[in-house]
Amino acid sequence: MDIEFVWSSPTRTVPRDVLESKIREDIEGDPSTIRPCHPGAITVHLSSTNPVELTITGKVVCQCDKSLATFSGASDGSGLHWYQP
Repeated sequence: MDIEFVWSSPTRTVPRDVLESKIREDIEGDPSTIRPCHPGAITVHLSSTNPVELTITGKVVCQCDKSLATFSGASDGSGLHWYQP
């Protein structure tokens, strides 16, 4: 699946490659959970939720901007909690 990652702000302590890899794993690991309604890339929007960047929130959207899922959890990718709209 083609996945694009968009960060809302620069981060200093979040291991972006590790987190993006974990999110990709979660999305591709259970394709029945997140199904885009249009072909092409889906976009994952990410933001850190506190000044020391310990937690992260995000949403997954289709090409048409329909929200497919939201998530939150530790900024290292461990323990992400996924929510369906």
